[in-house]
Amino acid sequence: MSAPQPVDPLESLGRGNVRSAWEVLEAMSSLMRRRAAGLPLNLPQVTVFLRSGRELTGFVREYGEFRHGRGVLLITSGGYGSRGEGLDVTFVPDGVIEALTLHDATMLDTPARSMPESSPMHLRRHLPAMADKLSSAWGTPVTAEFGTGTELEQDAFIQPLAWLVERTGEVLGKLARTPDVGDVLREKVRKVRLFVGDSFQAKLTDSTLDLTTSRHPAAWPLDSELAQAVTDALP
Repeated sequence: MSAPQPVDPLESLGRGNVRSAWEVLEAMSSLMRRRAAGLPLNLPQVTVFLRSGRELTGFVREYGEFRHGRGVLLITSGGYGSRGEGLDVTFVPDGVIEALTLHDATMLDTPARSMPESSPMHLRRHLPAMADKLSSAWGTPVTAEFGTGTELEQDAFIQPLAWLVERTGEVLGKLARTPDVGDVLREKVRKVRLFVGDSFQAKLTDSTLDLTTSRHPAAWPLDSELAQAVTDALP
């Protein structure tokens, strides 16, 4: 019996090869912005260890250039795991950071509770509904299917597919009403296939539009990213 593959918690950030404290801070800052833009993300806390020996625990609000230099804004409370009412925002300059701990990074792989729990039965009902919505927007029949036929057999793929089904219906419906892009969609696309893979991408082959979302919620596409990827995939 083969040993299970070791899990790299940093993969949950959906950012590829993240290996330094500053890359983690940049990733967490980006994820805070993506959550504000609508992604259902559970964001883990970080502990920043300072050269003075002090440590601060909280959520990364923003990392980047500020008036007084480069650093991180942390939303802090009473410590890791605290659910206290009082919240502070602390600015920590880059130069005083010695190390960083990212707590429970794999919580990012579970969408926030704001996203309803889905199921294979739910997806089998909603995929035809999405196809009907697109057919109405196109004015011609459009079919939809899950790419390999095995996606619904993997529990880890259910929530990514639920997100992709919902957002594809909304985004492609709006694109169909956009001058020029809508005309190309109606002319070139007759089928939409949905996949879960390592990263998000859109590809048009013959009359089939393939949309792949990441298994990591941190890398799910925002509506603007989905619309841009589809537009770029069209001839």
